[in-house]
Amino acid sequence: MKKYFLITGLVIVFSSLAVFRAAAQNIDFSEDFSKYQIGATPRSIKTNGAATIARPAGQEGKWLSLQDNITYKLNRPASLPKSFIFEFDILAQAEQIKDMSPISFGFVKDNAAREYISNGGAFVQLHYYDADAVNIGNYDLSKEANTKFDLSATANRPLHVKLVVSGTQMAVYLDNTKLSDTILFQAGSARYFYISGPNQSENGAKLFISNLKIAGS
Repeated sequence: MKKYFLITGLVIVFSSLAVFRAAAQNIDFSEDFSKYQIGATPRSIKTNGAATIARPAGQEGKWLSLQDNITYKLNRPASLPKSFIFEFDILAQAEQIKDMSPISFGFVKDNAAREYISNGGAFVQLHYYDADAVNIGNYDLSKEANTKFDLSATANRPLHVKLVVSGTQMAVYLDNTKLSDTILFQAGSARYFYISGPNQSENGAKLFISNLKIAGS
């Protein structure tokens, strides 16, 4: 009888662990803001400023408008796992791309939305005012790489971003062009997504994001 209870208990424990692992691995996420009204604040986003849904002129779908000097994160309490794929679209509307100062996005160690983040954690920085410069790195690892991508050609149309994280490595793609694949994380570090609006925009330039997707790699 004792043996029966022991076996039964082990089965329950292992079943619970299997359920927990399955839940932990189920990181699939998709947000195109279609369920929100124009002008609404999406529940899926947290920020230290204003988060507003908009429909940019000449574009399909709904987008999150990013304000200058404001950082945006996902309203998800759990850190992303060791390996995953994160994709989204950026729309920079401007008379010319140089009207917008650099923006940065990537993954940091906590999900607090208290202050503006510039080049935090494992980061990618788009230097719009340089028209073709992209910086990728992690200052905690004393790592920074400068690369080139024609940002001027992305003005007023969606730019697709794909970040492929595998352990401590992160590959960065812009419009399916691989710009980097290198170590950008410390082992065991938490990973929370963020994106920060530009420090300054001129001549009515505006920045938007949409079509966020996360999937296990």
